[in-house]
Amino acid sequence: MKASAVEKLIVPIEGYSALKRKLLTGELERFAQSVSCIAPCPGGRLLDLGARGDLVPVYRTMLGFDTVVCLDATADAGRKRLVHNDGTLFEYETHGVDLERDPFPYPDDHFDQVVVMEAIEHLAVDPMFTVCEANRVLKPGGGLLLTTPNITSLASLYLQLWARHPAIGRQAFGPGIMDRHHREYTPDEIRAMVHAAGFEPRRLDTFDPVEPPPSVRKMGRILKMMKWLKPDIDADHRGRVIRCACVKTSSVTERFPEVIYPRYDYYDYAAYDRKLVERFGGHRYWKTEIDVDDTPVEVL
Repeated sequence: MKASAVEKLIVPIEGYSALKRKLLTGELERFAQSVSCIAPCPGGRLLDLGARGDLVPVYRTMLGFDTVVCLDATADAGRKRLVHNDGTLFEYETHGVDLERDPFPYPDDHFDQVVVMEAIEHLAVDPMFTVCEANRVLKPGGGLLLTTPNITSLASLYLQLWARHPAIGRQAFGPGIMDRHHREYTPDEIRAMVHAAGFEPRRLDTFDPVEPPPSVRKMGRILKMMKWLKPDIDADHRGRVIRCACVKTSSVTERFPEVIYPRYDYYDYAAYDRKLVERFGGHRYWKTEIDVDDTPVEVL
């Protein structure tokens, strides 16, 4: 998928401010490289998490989805529409949902595709809740596309050499808790997360939306030298964006994978598991390795 084709669909939407158009233009290559991993699905249903509708024209026109739904904590529930400068209408549905706490307002096995694009790094408490809910609402064999900044990118390594914070979104501190990056992930952590949530990766790689500067590219040569000394070093997955395209192959197998939720004595995941079961009306749609007993525990 070409960035120029994405630009023709999403930038000329009526009512966008000059700033909005500038922001979209700066993300075109990332959008194109991410969305290119979604298989066309004429007449299908797509759920976009943490999104406000910017890519609806791409989902509808280029990928053929008939129904597009966007869930975001700040969204108003209802039917929305975008109007292209050429007069084309793009309709979609929105709901205001806390992606870490609120069950998605759709039944099991409802969607053909779920997209979590540059959203999971904004989740502060329970990121697995989001991918577990994605599993629930996806049809068997449905697709999940997850993209997020790579904390092990060449750019992050370069920042560390200069004693700076390695997170790409280190500057992302806004007025709300969801405006900042709470955690940036490694490719192996994303692989472990989607496996635990019942998905099988079909493609897991990284890319740079724009070419890194020469100072950052030199880090790649340093890594190759280090790999010669220690072959286990991964010198490949060093782009700024992690891109994981996977399919639903089972129900959730591990609700709290240790790579995401370290086992500290003062964190009672069993209590949180019981709280989630209560919230879902006594129905647990995930398996878990947490030892759950009947002892009442207060959950903060």
